[in-house]
Amino acid sequence: MKTLYSISFMLSMIVLLSNCSKRNEMVISSAPDQLNWSDNNYEVLKKLMFDNGAHGKFYDSKKPPYVVLDWDQTCAFLDVEEALLHYQLSHFKFKMTKEQFSGLLLNSINGITSVSIDDKNVSLAAINQDLITDYNFLFDNYSGLNGSMSLEEIQSSPHYQDFIVKLPLLYAGYCDTSGIGAAYGYSWVLYLLTGYTIDEVKALAKEAISFELGNKLGKVTIASPSGFPSNVGALSYTYRTGLRILPEMQNLIATFKDNGIEVFIVSASYKPVVEVFSGLKSFGYNVPAENVIAMELATDNAGVILPQYKEGWVKTLRQGKVEAINQVIKTGLGRDWDPLFSAGDSDGDYEMLTAFPDMKLSLIWNRVKGGDIGRLSKQAVDEMHNPSPRFILQGRNENNGMAIPFSETILFGSTEARLLNE
Repeated sequence: MKTLYSISFMLSMIVLLSNCSKRNEMVISSAPDQLNWSDNNYEVLKKLMFDNGAHGKFYDSKKPPYVVLDWDQTCAFLDVEEALLHYQLSHFKFKMTKEQFSGLLLNSINGITSVSIDDKNVSLAAINQDLITDYNFLFDNYSGLNGSMSLEEIQSSPHYQDFIVKLPLLYAGYCDTSGIGAAYGYSWVLYLLTGYTIDEVKALAKEAISFELGNKLGKVTIASPSGFPSNVGALSYTYRTGLRILPEMQNLIATFKDNGIEVFIVSASYKPVVEVFSGLKSFGYNVPAENVIAMELATDNAGVILPQYKEGWVKTLRQGKVEAINQVIKTGLGRDWDPLFSAGDSDGDYEMLTAFPDMKLSLIWNRVKGGDIGRLSKQAVDEMHNPSPRFILQGRNENNGMAIPFSETILFGSTEARLLNE
């Protein structure tokens, strides 16, 4: 009898354990794929999902969690807005009138009359006049605007060769010059899309993204023609080529959504451009357009873009990202609680990574930078063995645009993995 009882008891326990196992399988949150996350970062991200997803111990259906992610250099490798600018320049995809273009070029900005280019002060009036002269020639002669010359003929002209160097240098100069800065430069570069409709910008963005995803990762240096008469003289400009998707971020976004955690993109690039890259059934990120929070421009009654920022809308960099989250998500959607998680890569994301007291975790893609993001990177390193850190640091190889399973990063042109900017 004792033997039969033991067998019966054991069978009952097997059935019970089997049912418990099935029950746990039904309610457990899904985990992200490890891919090239570092071991520590993967465990922290997995714990975040398990604890806060729809079946997690901290999940509150009255306050469903959401996350906020930067786009450029965070969800994708390199910068989509810069890729679009280079595509515009190389294919001369402009629609501005001569008057609209010259109106973008101010000789004094916030009382500042020169910008920093290659550690030299360049007069705004001088470089502006060079660019106006160049654009007037190109507008009057290019068959895509008001002339008869083919694109190949235009590209051979010294005016074009001067223009494609000095325009991005002026943009970089705005961003690098104290008193002007990125808040001015990031919106200014979008005004170069003046004359397009939103749908035309999206089509152009899709062309540029597709082109750069297939382009090699590298650096290109171009120079304005020597001996060409100009106010500033010959200059050279070096820029990065290529774009790459990040499978780790695609999978992370999908896993957040699988766990009932809504994903928002918060970017300092132009909203329609980010929508194309991040959108449904396009490049594998599958974030709906209404969940993209980014820079916006004014349009006229016909839907044509004007060289003006959208009235009443915040510029979505630094503190502006926090204001945009508060305005769109907390007030607009009535989700008056802090994001669960954020991700970024630069000083422009610092406030979004730090300003919300109830945020559980922030991911930093390691670009071995100093400044505000450098201090957060140092904190992430200090917390590396904490099972519940506030920040985690993820590395990648900039030579191929891929994550590597460490917190260190291999910078472009190097073979050495570096952890911090020290």
